Amino acid sequence: MKGNIQQRGPRTWRLRYDVPSPEGRKQVSETVHGNKRDAQRALRERLAAIDKGIYIDRTDQTVSEYLEYWLETHSANISIRTRVDYDTCVRRLGRFIGAITLQKLRSEHIQSTYKAMLDSGLSGNTINHSHRVLTKSLRDAVKWGLVLHNPAAAVTPPRPERKEAGAWDAVTIRRFMDAAEGSRHRDAYSLAALTGMRRSELAGLKWPDIDLRSARLRVVRTRQRIYGHGVVEGQPKTHRSRRSVALSPSAVSVLESMKTKQIEMRLKAGPAWQQTDYVFTMDNGAPIDPDKLSHEFRRIVNEAGLPKGTLRGLRHSFATALLTANVHPAVVQSALGHSSITLTIDTYSHVMPGLEEAAARRIDDVLGDAVAGNS
Repeated sequence: MKGNIQQRGPRTWRLRYDVPSPEGRKQVSETVHGNKRDAQRALRERLAAIDKGIYIDRTDQTVSEYLEYWLETHSANISIRTRVDYDTCVRRLGRFIGAITLQKLRSEHIQSTYKAMLDSGLSGNTINHSHRVLTKSLRDAVKWGLVLHNPAAAVTPPRPERKEAGAWDAVTIRRFMDAAEGSRHRDAYSLAALTGMRRSELAGLKWPDIDLRSARLRVVRTRQRIYGHGVVEGQPKTHRSRRSVALSPSAVSVLESMKTKQIEMRLKAGPAWQQTDYVFTMDNGAPIDPDKLSHEFRRIVNEAGLPKGTLRGLRHSFATALLTANVHPAVVQSALGHSSITLTIDTYSHVMPGLEEAAARRIDDVLGDAVAGNS
């Protein structure tokens, strides 16, 4: 017997059919609502899937239940920050499609969800990130044999907003540094502007990671505040972010000054000193709270009446300065720890038109006379 249909009520039918199992075959029962023709069609679909070897056991697991399960299976292999990030996406998606049965999730459900997210005020960037997480999770669902195909693969998320990176020019940076004189974090701000390091990378920097003689430092750890977990030490997120950074003479000078200041702090603290090896510390040697770097930065900007800017803006200022000095984007990508040169070019595309004009003038300097001479 491959399968049969039994009526269980006015519009309720019970399907029974055999499916392959590790023990050989097993019989599956399934309830279908509708008329007899609907039940017959459902049975034909199940039997056809079995014959083609693409049958999947039916389950009532919801999208939210699956996403929670998926998140748990990945917890051991991702950082705390990524786990919190994924958890936010899972909860956000759950509000819209969480109650739908996983095996009944369709591309149109997801497309409608993204429109609803936009209508609720979420940005295109936020929705795109949710789309990446959902696509990744459903790709695993296919691999694990829970669904036949990935419905997110046929969905077009909204176009992400391209925000021009906010960078200060050298004059504004000088005004900021003058205003930051006396701030315990001034050296951290200087190093941010001279290396393009992220806030979390500055907070995680240790002296063993620095070779002042060869003027290089290694970015190998981060410290960042994560909601519900406090300040957490971790590793840079990608292979490209774990990088070696060349130091300019000014950057070496900043670090040499910081080393001298830290020796003075240690002598003053005496037995209360904590030997943590962090470069940027409190008076007792304890590592700084990375959030306080940003809080202090905003205070200085506001009190000095400077143009709107953020600590991350110093990273953008570093990149913009290099590009306008005709440094190759691949070198800038490496210094910033970007995952791809495409990201670097997309982020700083507003700088490129001027560089292209400069390149046009330079090609004339090199080949202009030769071409004109042949005409």
